[in-house]
Amino acid sequence: MGKKTKIILATYAAAAVLALGLYAWLSHDRLEDYRLAAKYSADRAFEETLGAVDALSAALEKSRYATGGMCSRLCGEAYAGAQAAEAAMSTLPFSTQELEHISAFINVAGDYAYSLSCGVGEGFSEEQRETLSDMAAQASALSASLKELQGSINSGDVILDGSQPGFGNLELEAQVEILGARLLEYEREFKPMAELEYDGKYGLRQEKSQKLRLTEEEMLDLAAEYAGVDKNELKKEYDYEGESGRRCYSAGDMTVCVSPAGLESMSQSRLVSEGKMDLSQAEEKAAEFLRARGFENMELTERRQSGALAHMVFARMENGALCLGDKLSVSIAMDDGSVYAFNAASYSGEETGASWALDESAAAEKLPQGFSAENSRKVVLKSPGGKNLPCYEFTGSGGGRQVKIYINAETGAQCSIILGEKQQSA
Repeated sequence: MGKKTKIILATYAAAAVLALGLYAWLSHDRLEDYRLAAKYSADRAFEETLGAVDALSAALEKSRYATGGMCSRLCGEAYAGAQAAEAAMSTLPFSTQELEHISAFINVAGDYAYSLSCGVGEGFSEEQRETLSDMAAQASALSASLKELQGSINSGDVILDGSQPGFGNLELEAQVEILGARLLEYEREFKPMAELEYDGKYGLRQEKSQKLRLTEEEMLDLAAEYAGVDKNELKKEYDYEGESGRRCYSAGDMTVCVSPAGLESMSQSRLVSEGKMDLSQAEEKAAEFLRARGFENMELTERRQSGALAHMVFARMENGALCLGDKLSVSIAMDDGSVYAFNAASYSGEETGASWALDESAAAEKLPQGFSAENSRKVVLKSPGGKNLPCYEFTGSGGGRQVKIYINAETGAQCSIILGEKQQSA
C-alpha cells in the first residue's frame, strides 16, 4: 500500500470517527430534548389532573351545605370537575394497569352530580346529602394523595416511567420510584364505591322493561320478514354476547340485526343512483313503511337529504306528548323509494306513564328573562339512567340561531338546552 493511499484511508477514518462522534452528540442532545419535552408534558398532565380533582372535591364538599338553587350550581361544578379529571388522567404517562377504582369513582361522582342537577328543586334529600358527603371524603383523600405525589415529583423522588415509548434508553437513577408504580399503590389503597341506586348512567336500574322477549326462532323469523326472504336464505354474520343478545343476518345486499326485544336495524349496501323523488315523497315512503310494520302514532322530527338518500327521524306520540327518547330512523333510497336503512335501537313503544304536575304557563315562568318562546309543546325526554322525564319544550331564537329550552314538568327545573345551527347572514 502506497503512502498516498494510507493518507487517504487515514483521512476517511478520521472523518468517520468525527461523524460518529457528531452523531452521538446530536443523538444525546435530541434525547435530552425529548426528556425535557416529555417531562414538561407529564408535569402539565399531572397539574391538570390535580386541579380537576381539587375542583371536584371542593364542589362535593360545598354541596353538603347547599340549599335551593346553589344545589344545582354545585352539581354542575362537580360534573365539570369530574369530566376534566377523567380527561387529564388519560394523558398521564405511565405504563401500569388502568386505575380502575379511581377512574370509576370519578366517573360515578360526575354522573351522580349530573343526575341531581336537573331534579334537586328546593334542595337535596338527606340520602343525597349523605352520598355527597361520602363522595366528598373520597375526593378529598384522593386530592391529598395526589398533592403528596406532586411533592415527590418536584423533589425528584418520583420520576416518569422508563418503559414508556421513547424512554427506553433513559437510565433511571437509583433509589427513585416511577410514577406509574406510585399511582398503582394509590389504586390498591383506594376504596371502591358501593353501587348506587340513582337515575344515571352508572346507577343501578330500578325499572326493568316488561316488553316481551323473542326466542331465537322468533328473532330469525323477524329478520327474514324485514329482509323480504325465506329464513333459510339468511346467513348469520355475527352475534353479540351479553344482555343485548343481538343477532345480525345478511341476504344479498341486505343486513338485518335483531335482538330479543325486536328489530334493531336493517341496511342495504348497494350503490344508489341519482334520485328520482323529492324529500316529501321520500317522507311518505318512510311513513308507509312504518305503518305497514305496526309503528303507529309516529311524528317526523328531523328530515334531511344526503346525496341520493333521504334521512328521517320519527318519535312516538303519547297522549299529545312527543316522546323524544322513543325514536327510530328511516333512510329512503331516492332512486326507487326503497328503505335503504332503518334503526329502531332507541325505540321501545312502551307507555311512559308521564304526568305533568305543572301547567304550561307555570313552566313558562321558569324561562330566563328576555327569552321569548315562539312555540311550545309537551315532550318526554330520557334521562341518562333511562327515566322518562315529562317536560315542556319552548322554542325561540337568540344569537342568530334557534334555541330550545326544556322545563321539567314535575320540578320546574331546566332539563336541557339545545342550540340550532347559526344562520348565515346574507
